Amino acid sequence: MRLTTKAMTSMLMACAGAAIAQPTIDGLYDAATEGEFYSDILWTQNVPTGFGDNSAGLFEGGEFGNPEVVDTGVELCIPLASLGLTGNETIRIAGWVNSGDRTFKSNQIIGALPIDTNNLGGPQDFNAAPLDGTTQHIEVDLSVVPSSGATVDGELGADLWSQEFLQGNFTGFGDETDGTVDGSGPNGGGSEIDGIYISKDATNLYIFIAGNLENNGNSMDLYIDTGAGGDNQLGSGSGDGGFIVDGQSGLVFDAGFDADYVVSVDTWNDDEDDGTTPNVPRAFFGPIGSDIDDLGSLAGFGAANAGALSAGVSMGIDNSNIEGVIGSQSESTPVSPDANWAYGSELNNVRSYIDTDNNRLYVFIAGNIQNNYNKFVMFFDVQAGGQNVLLDNNVDISFNGLNGMSNITFDSGFEPDYWINVNNGVDGGTGELQNFTDAAVLRTNGANIDPIFGVITDYGSFFGGEVSATEIMDFSGPRVDIQDGALASLFANYAPRLLEVDPFSPTAGLLQVSIDNSNVAGVTGDAASAAAANAVNSGVEICIDLDELGWDGSQDILMGGWIANDGFSFLSNQVLGGLPDGSANIGERDADSDGTNDLDFNTIAGDQYINLSAEPKVGCPADLNDDGVLDFFDISFFLSNMVDFNEDTVFDFFDISAFLGAYGAGCP
Repeated sequence: MRLTTKAMTSMLMACAGAAIAQPTIDGLYDAATEGEFYSDILWTQNVPTGFGDNSAGLFEGGEFGNPEVVDTGVELCIPLASLGLTGNETIRIAGWVNSGDRTFKSNQIIGALPIDTNNLGGPQDFNAAPLDGTTQHIEVDLSVVPSSGATVDGELGADLWSQEFLQGNFTGFGDETDGTVDGSGPNGGGSEIDGIYISKDATNLYIFIAGNLENNGNSMDLYIDTGAGGDNQLGSGSGDGGFIVDGQSGLVFDAGFDADYVVSVDTWNDDEDDGTTPNVPRAFFGPIGSDIDDLGSLAGFGAANAGALSAGVSMGIDNSNIEGVIGSQSESTPVSPDANWAYGSELNNVRSYIDTDNNRLYVFIAGNIQNNYNKFVMFFDVQAGGQNVLLDNNVDISFNGLNGMSNITFDSGFEPDYWINVNNGVDGGTGELQNFTDAAVLRTNGANIDPIFGVITDYGSFFGGEVSATEIMDFSGPRVDIQDGALASLFANYAPRLLEVDPFSPTAGLLQVSIDNSNVAGVTGDAASAAAANAVNSGVEICIDLDELGWDGSQDILMGGWIANDGFSFLSNQVLGGLPDGSANIGERDADSDGTNDLDFNTIAGDQYINLSAEPKVGCPADLNDDGVLDFFDISFFLSNMVDFNEDTVFDFFDISAFLGAYGAGCP
């Protein structure tokens, strides 16, 4: 018997190295190592993707948009006499989009910044590296520009202009996509200088800056060299607009450029006491060496609000441009397939694993998320209550994108209690690829409010950053806001539900997310093959603590979700649970093309959610000491106790064979 035991021990020990304990959160499903604990496929995509197909070999390079087509923006009329001009001189103009306090300069510069240059920030010497081989101003011969004048309305229109500059760099200050004259739509705003156009008449100089000026206080600062005197280096300013010069004090212009005048446009709240008046355009103008005056403000944006300010200056701003330069670097992107990069967004299949022994839910969603900050939003129904209709009083997270989806109605029987948003893209300022995950609790009546102090106690949680540092987004801190009775919103880098219970003792790792964008198969933009969709084994992988999720321990865990645009306002046809065959993007179904506030999933055939509990958890019968790991101690327990593993009341070879089979299958 001793020889038999020794031989049996050797066989058992040889299997120990193959045992596995938990799935690896890496955005990949490996059937050989993870097939024993993940369920079979629970759902398969049935419609082609309306959000781009990530095909093998795709790449981008050198394309930065179409600035030449932009015909709206900031238009200025300045008396020639105010500039000391007659209209026949040669002048030079430098300028840029700047932050509201004028201390952080964008990469939207008039001149020839090298392509894919990031935001410049504070003052620099335009004659020094890396800008020493470029020219950061334009030269305009006023004697040859059109002399018919222009209508100051923020539009190029039919007026005659001389095009003096076209932008050759992406914008690091946001890409406007709304198409509204004030740029205040749900997709946010942006600032860009796409082109400079000049005209004149007998009295005035007209400057048209094609592009956008975000109504958040960002500015467009123009410096004009009229040819006599002036400053090659900015010093200090004076007057109401002195801060414009002060913010870039020390900046050195190109050799031969000596600024004489500055004209600056921004937006401000002209009734800051009660905060009821939205930001409106205003302008400053004056000589560099003297007072820079506040010329006043317009009533708003668009041609209807354009008009005269003081000192003979007129202005009009129209932010409706959605063309022009792009909002990310244009350098060559990776050739697909690439684990960190995708040129389209799709959802192909879903698997799950409910690990009650370790109190974890694992979900694998095969597909891609395009690197343009498209959003993959997921909703989980795990307990009684929840929000069958999304409320507008949830926590502020994803720049309030969660509340921006309010009034979406889910299928009857689906009342989510938890929300996750996964996205990736290129940072416009640094040019670095980033991954982000946001999370929030969805309570039946909205975010928790302290009943005594009337302040919010729920958290909007987020985690992410440069891909190289966030291959796994594990919500490990360090940020956690502590409510002091005055904070209108609470933010944290820890998972939100359990953090609200005790924010002074945060637990890391309760939510873990990873993205692998290497799929180039699955559904295409034209076809949806079930076999192809089921074959995709890369995508988004999630592990979440069941207490953090809020699971009541008995209800089936249900999951819904979809891919949307970067502002959450336009929903694709990539919806968990599926849409009717041949469905277009949900955003294209509605008269207002938003696919959000008036969306009722009950009007769409089928269930737009998945039951993650449909497949039972794979057990681990060989883990005889119940420690969640297969190792020598399980073997020792089996041998020492001669376990009747096949439960036939006899310990024999068949028990050994059954135990070896279970041990070799691994432990989830």
